Order: sequence, then structure tokens, then C-alpha cells
Amino acid sequence: MDNRLIAYCGVDCSVCPDLKSGKCAGCRNTDWKEGSICLPVECCRKRGIDFCGQCAQFPCSDMKDFYRESPGHEQAYALMLSIRAEKEVQ
Repeated sequence: MDNRLIAYCGVDCSVCPDLKSGKCAGCRNTDWKEGSICLPVECCRKRGIDFCGQCAQFPCSDMKDFYRESPGHEQAYALMLSIRAEKEVQ
């Protein structure tokens, strides 16, 4: 898995049609404008972590609803749980 294609929230950008078609650069490559930055991007950058799953507060109240929004977000949650488990083993 190429971590550069995994969004901060855990969404797998490598399977996203918008990324494949060039409509989206992915959250790691987007030039975010003040006031429009995605919550997981802003929070992870502020905390100096690569993914939500690395956060001590994961899953925080802000992200719980996000992870329930769609099957893709549910998959992202599962990936973040696995990253969280890896962190706890270390």
C-alpha cells in the first residue's frame, strides 16, 4: 500500500475515480485555501501525524459521523483501526 495515496482520514485515494481522472489531486497534494481545509487534513497536520488512526483521541467525536457516511468511509475507518493497532504494538 502506498501511504501517499491514503488520505489522512484513511480513504484509499488509489481507487477514487476523481483522482484517476485528474479532478482531484488527493488531500495530501491539494493546495488548501484558508477556511476550506478538510478537518482531518487540518487536524493531522497540526498534530504532526500522517493519519487519524495515529491520534490518541481516535476516533474523535468529529470523525465518528464521517466514518458512518458511506461504505468507503467505513473502509477508511477499518484501515485507521489497523493503523491504530499497529501503533499500539510498537
